[in-house]
Amino acid sequence: MDNYCVELDQETGLHCTLLLFTNVTNISKVREKIIIGKLHCCVVKASLISDAFQAVVAANKAAVNAKQNRLITRTVYTEILYCLSMSKNISRSLTDYGISNSDKNILVILIHKLDEEQPILEVLGSIKGERIPISRIQEFTDVNLIKKTYKIDEDELCVSSLTDAIVSRISSKEFMSIK
Repeated sequence: MDNYCVELDQETGLHCTLLLFTNVTNISKVREKIIIGKLHCCVVKASLISDAFQAVVAANKAAVNAKQNRLITRTVYTEILYCLSMSKNISRSLTDYGISNSDKNILVILIHKLDEEQPILEVLGSIKGERIPISRIQEFTDVNLIKKTYKIDEDELCVSSLTDAIVSRISSKEFMSIK
């Protein structure tokens, strides 16, 4: 299975790889490894992702913030969760987008140099679940939860796609006042 890997802003010199897993049986162990720093990645509830582009935009924003020493959170991976969220409250962002022990479908986001494979291999060796193509992400998307989380109403969806509405919010978070 091919990895979904895209180049981030050239200023960063980094790439983003997305890995989608379903039926994960060891979420608590994965969370623990992330918290203690043994697993270097961002793990997001798949239900809050409408498209791979949404995750890449947040990862790119986090990588640029890291490169410019403007991280709002402690690591580039918690910064991705913060960038995905509309909240300016870090704890809330991590809680809303990060995984909980009841999650079974997850999206793993890695930021790395082009030829760096170790972080990907560590993730693949740490997650017990079925890895599936990123093209299937919409099977796990909870549209109603996303619309509620990002405060997107039906009128907006008449002139914009769900993903475009989300990406617009992610891109302009610093300039928006949250309702």
